[in-house]
Amino acid sequence: MLEGIEAGIELKVDSVFVESLPYIFSHWPYKVVPETTREVFAKIECKDNGRYYFTSPYIESKDSYRDALNGICAIVAELAWQRLREDPSLLCIHGAAADFGGRLVVFPATRKAGKSTLSVAMAAAGIRMFTDDFLPISVEDDGIIRGISSGVSPRLRLPLPAQIGETAKAFMARRPLLSNKQYTYVQPLKTENAQYGEALPLGGVVFLERVDGATAEMVEISKAKALKTLIYQNFSRAGNAGDILAMLEFVASNLPLYLLRYDHAEPAIEVLKAQFAEWESPSPQYYPKAKLANEAADGPKLFDQYTEVNFGQFEQADGVQVVSTDGQRFLTGRNGQSIHYLNEGAALIWQILSEPTSVAEAIEILLAAFPEQAREQIETDVQRCFLDFGKNGLLRKLQTNTGLAAQPIELSAPQDG
Repeated sequence: MLEGIEAGIELKVDSVFVESLPYIFSHWPYKVVPETTREVFAKIECKDNGRYYFTSPYIESKDSYRDALNGICAIVAELAWQRLREDPSLLCIHGAAADFGGRLVVFPATRKAGKSTLSVAMAAAGIRMFTDDFLPISVEDDGIIRGISSGVSPRLRLPLPAQIGETAKAFMARRPLLSNKQYTYVQPLKTENAQYGEALPLGGVVFLERVDGATAEMVEISKAKALKTLIYQNFSRAGNAGDILAMLEFVASNLPLYLLRYDHAEPAIEVLKAQFAEWESPSPQYYPKAKLANEAADGPKLFDQYTEVNFGQFEQADGVQVVSTDGQRFLTGRNGQSIHYLNEGAALIWQILSEPTSVAEAIEILLAAFPEQAREQIETDVQRCFLDFGKNGLLRKLQTNTGLAAQPIELSAPQDG
């Protein structure tokens, strides 16, 4: 039983597994009890063949792992989802977060950017870590958006990259480690990692780009690029997509946004320390907008879907929320469960659909606007875009007789980074 989680995990494991738990849940209090009447959200069992079998009522597959560490990794991943299931008001960002002067700097996950390596190096440099993998985010009554500590020890892929630095290697040599051929968990001391449930205001967002030989530097990035990445790295599914989009747009519009290009961790940390040495203004306050008038009290309106769009006129569906940032547009899809990024062509077609329009009429409008474009290409693009809009509940049909597509951004589970 883990503190703050109502449901439990059923364990039928050996002593090796139980003895591994403190290394990973170093700052997340838990109890192992003989029996409990609690609901179970996951089960892990060690069979006679020495493998650990993981099951959950929320996933179809039955996965097995060759050692205890990999089995606990599966539990950690499912715990992120369980926190969201028990508290749908939370968002959850796949990424790392660290305490700089009482506010969190968030490092959204990007492939092979070194967020976990940098996390351990930051801990070695005296920066308190909140997470290296997933960060639940909540809005308090005071309007402050806060990130919540996971209480899980940082995990590194093996072999360790040379870029982690000698300070981090010495730090690890003085800390308990739990390792297999793939990973090592570093167990921080009490003050080096935030306790489970501790919350701090968000202060900034830093996207990581590790480049061989690069000199560490931070540059500002556009709100649109930041928002798109934050949407990809958010894996909240229970919440309404419009609410999620609105909060992430607020974050992208009100917090400093940077790209940290670096090679070695230690120079990168010095750049971060200099940039976030102090906070010049109070934390921004976010107050969600009231529900749309046509949205049902118990959830978003169920939008119609269309798979035949070549006959009749269509217009933008009621209740679709739109966010425009730096000239880029994002829409919420049907049932409030998806967010869509519009590229330039899809955004233009969406604008045309502010008035009742058929596929044929949209084609003629674009042919007049872009006479240099081949008719065949415009026809293909318009039909594909209308179909994507229709399937995702973004259109309303007015008549019943009869690369420019919106790109859906799924609210998906985190990937290892």
